Amino acid sequence: MSKVGRNELCPCGSGIKYKKCCLGKETSAVESILRLVTQDDPVVLGTAAIEAAAGAAVAADVPEPTLKLTLPKLKKLVTGELSWEQPSHQELALHLIDKMRESYDRELIFEALVLWNGFSRHNKPAVKKMGSFCAAIEYLLSEEYGLNVSQTELAAKYEVTAGTISRKVKELLGYVEEFGMGGDLQAPASAQGAGSPKEQAQALIYQAMDTHAAKRRVQLAEAALKLYPDSADAYLILAEECEDEAEVRGLLKAGIAAGKRELGELFFTQHKGHFWELNETRPYIRVCKSYAEACWLGGDAAEAASMLEHILELSPGDNVGARYLLIAAYLHTNKLNDAERIIKKYGKEDNAAAFAYARMVLEYKKNGLTSQLKMLYRVAKGINKHVPDYLLGVKRLPNNLPDFVGMGDSNEAIEYVIMHSRLWAGMPELLKWMLKQ
Repeated sequence: MSKVGRNELCPCGSGIKYKKCCLGKETSAVESILRLVTQDDPVVLGTAAIEAAAGAAVAADVPEPTLKLTLPKLKKLVTGELSWEQPSHQELALHLIDKMRESYDRELIFEALVLWNGFSRHNKPAVKKMGSFCAAIEYLLSEEYGLNVSQTELAAKYEVTAGTISRKVKELLGYVEEFGMGGDLQAPASAQGAGSPKEQAQALIYQAMDTHAAKRRVQLAEAALKLYPDSADAYLILAEECEDEAEVRGLLKAGIAAGKRELGELFFTQHKGHFWELNETRPYIRVCKSYAEACWLGGDAAEAASMLEHILELSPGDNVGARYLLIAAYLHTNKLNDAERIIKKYGKEDNAAAFAYARMVLEYKKNGLTSQLKMLYRVAKGINKHVPDYLLGVKRLPNNLPDFVGMGDSNEAIEYVIMHSRLWAGMPELLKWMLKQ
């Protein structure tokens, strides 16, 4: 499946969630559109540990801990609470604390321990000289935080060569690319049970949202579900990292069911019509939107439309942009009256390309190639002139969707063409007409 939803238009999650694109290097308009439409055990972290590693706001890949860390606490973490594959790995961790204590904040030393604990348990390296890995870890963190410590300086500090540091850095980077800088840290025993299971699960979800390492995201989401099976966001994250279309839809349906269990039947009755205004509803709305997109891209326009209607029924303000894909689903299935209804309800003050080009399609499906169609095409090009270029193959679609779109820009056109390709693939006559204009 195309990947749903890490990149949203709004930091609060109210924008359209994007997907990983599976496009080739098409040059033909029709080929471009047709090809678009065919297409270790989880580690459970306690809340206290996550807050120390990730911060309550989860604002960066290696955020500041919110708990006060001291050298004794760090050493206790190494000797009493973390597990190690070999005694030499624990010894290196203690050596790392001693070597970094004079120059770095305790929180950054904690991050170094996080990285080494995960790397050593996963890769099981042989430690011949402790300074080589210590220097490499310090170098990576200094790069991460912009501290500008050179490998030459670290070579002198740890009595190793710069070449050795460089080799160890490459080993660590291989691990970081898979798991992220946060690594695969085990939960300290003292952190287990801190907070309710739901709170611990939500902390894991925040951490998963903040990392780009696919395997790590899956681990965190699975761990969250073990703690709290009704986490809709956990299922959404698992779906984002899944490649099998049927499995993705199964995960998203499970996420919808989890969201319903969490909110309860009475909640839907009481708050229908203003769902998005309540923060606790947003995971449910997000997973519903992603399921609709998966159905649409998988060829089930009717199921997509049904779910998008459900979203608009719960939240008529449509903070997630369900209306745009719903119009496409209606037009694709020739429910023209329903498409016209949505355009009239939402399109009067909405200058999105989706509405402008939907009016074109509606006119074409109702009346064919008319003078009115020509006028609507001019209006649509005035709203976003880039859409025809991508639809007709004048410009190649990129391999990935943009992170953000702006009204009238090329990113909006790219997002529109990819998400509406199924609709346009069924109208070759209209595409040929557009080529002649």
